[in-house]
Amino acid sequence: MDHDENREADVQIKEILDYYGGRGDRGAQETVVEMLRELQDVQGYLSPGVLAAAAETAGVKQSTMRAILKRFPSLKTAPYRHEIVVCLGKNCGGRNMGVLQELRRRLETGPDGISADGRVKVSTRSCLKSCRTAPNVVVDGKICSGLSAGEIVKMVGR
Repeated sequence: MDHDENREADVQIKEILDYYGGRGDRGAQETVVEMLRELQDVQGYLSPGVLAAAAETAGVKQSTMRAILKRFPSLKTAPYRHEIVVCLGKNCGGRNMGVLQELRRRLETGPDGISADGRVKVSTRSCLKSCRTAPNVVVDGKICSGLSAGEIVKMVGR
C-alpha cells in the first residue's frame, strides 16, 4: 500500500471502530465478529494494532479476542494469499503426516504456520469430513485427495 492507500485505510478503520463503539451490543460475540470482518475487508487481514483497537472498542479482553479468532478461521491475522489445511483425522492422518512435514519444510513455516515469504498458511484439522476420499487436504477452500507435498506446493505457485 502506498501512503494515500494507508491514509484511506486508517480513515475506514476509524469509521468502523467509531460505528461499533457506539453500539449497545458492542461486546456481543456476533457484533465483534461483524466488526472484525469489516476491519479485515479494509486491509486483507487483522494486524495486531487493529486487533487491539477492536478489543478496546468492543470492551473485551485480548483473551476473548483470541478465542473468537480461533473459532472463526476465516478471520486472518496475517496477510497470506493461500491456505492449506491438512486433515489429520483417522482415515487421513497416517498418510498425511509425511505430507504435512514436507509442506512445513518446503514452505519454511514458522510456529504460526505462515510460510517464510508470508504467502501461505499451513494448518491442520482433526477431520475434513471427506473420509471416503482420504487422504485429504484443502487448498484455498478446495478439497483435494491424495496429493503429494510437491503437487500442493505447485498449486500455491511456489
